[in-house]
Amino acid sequence: MNIPENIGNMLKMLADAGFSAYLVGGCVRDAFMGTQPHDFDIATNALPEQIMAVFGEKNCTAYGRAFGTVGVKHGGGFAEITTYRRESDYTDCRHPAKVEFADTILEDLARRDFTCNAMAFSLETGIYDPFGGRADIEAGVLRCVGTAEARFHEDALRILRGLRFCARFGFVPDKMTDAAMRAGAFRLEMISAERVLTELMGLLMGEHVTKVLLEYPRVLAVRIPEILPCIAFCQHTRHHAYTVWEHTARAVGVAQKHPAVRLAMLMHDLGKPQTFTRDARGGHFKGHAEKSADLADQILRRLRCENHLRELVVKLIRLHRGIPRKLADVQRLLGELEYDEFSLLLGVLRADNLSKLPEGEDARAAAKIAAAQEFARRCREEQLCCRVRDLAVRGGDLAALGLQGEEIGLALHFLLDAVISGQCRNEKNYSLEYLRKNLKNLGIAQEK
Repeated sequence: MNIPENIGNMLKMLADAGFSAYLVGGCVRDAFMGTQPHDFDIATNALPEQIMAVFGEKNCTAYGRAFGTVGVKHGGGFAEITTYRRESDYTDCRHPAKVEFADTILEDLARRDFTCNAMAFSLETGIYDPFGGRADIEAGVLRCVGTAEARFHEDALRILRGLRFCARFGFVPDKMTDAAMRAGAFRLEMISAERVLTELMGLLMGEHVTKVLLEYPRVLAVRIPEILPCIAFCQHTRHHAYTVWEHTARAVGVAQKHPAVRLAMLMHDLGKPQTFTRDARGGHFKGHAEKSADLADQILRRLRCENHLRELVVKLIRLHRGIPRKLADVQRLLGELEYDEFSLLLGVLRADNLSKLPEGEDARAAAKIAAAQEFARRCREEQLCCRVRDLAVRGGDLAALGLQGEEIGLALHFLLDAVISGQCRNEKNYSLEYLRKNLKNLGIAQEK
């Protein structure tokens, strides 16, 4: 392992004080898989007060001595150091009611979730792998430590964590783990929304997310039941070769790795089953973008998603109705979106396009997306009018004409639409004259 100097020094300091010390968990797994770890966790037989004595109390933060974890700053770095422990009597499918300090690293590793996470590394003896984690990693297998049913009964969040590892690393659960995941999924109802969302986001960002979504939709549906109607729902259109859920899974997998885009792709078509109609030309989903946006808003509120991300996801879904074809269409969208948000919308449209048919991207749709991107660049560079604030006319100018209250807002939006559609130049005098000629069309009887 490529161990940072400060982490190596921590291990040595514990050893010099007469304690055993191992790197454990994800840092060992990632190093074995060829990825340089960013976070390092250390397990030791030293008790919390002994850990603090070794490193000095001013350098330590005890997160809860009952659980034995101490955060240690040393040599410009940081690590969590935890006393070996045993856990038992899980009563809420998440937290152990009883925690006891253990004597050996074997006991500590035995309480962990998966074999890939139950390896340890010592400076003196190297890798310690009592449960076959290395062999499972090499075989691409996700296997629970001990009995899978017991591990998931102890902590149901491990089900989603396991799926996140499958999405990230391409692991495939062994038969016992797979069966226990499916059978125990109902316990996810007991897990906090925040924890579920964190694991869901990690899953969605994985390279192998499509496979996981296709294999385990009913597990995810425990917390997102809106998924269920989409499974096996045939779209009955030549534009889509897949069911709604198959298209969704593929769309997430090909989307750019941005949290808002991947969340948007997961939920962008949830409204299709409720808006489906069929005639001689095939299936239609009029209004599905708005319905999907409403469902996404409900789901993300339920999962306690932070407001900015939720609002952005909902906006991207609502506006994915179609590819903007004209400069004016792009200008109107930029009236609702910032430039970077518009780029994300194009990412949504691109992923949607890539995942409709087996042959992948539709060349004509791709060309339209590229043209929309060019229109947006032009809007930005030429500072074209996209919002009321971009107009040459201000509210005070309209007040001088005698307009009041709502009339001013109505007139400004009328002028904005006229400028974008090319009926009016964005010049103050010209715009005011254009407005005078159209006051009656606005329902404003005359200049006051």
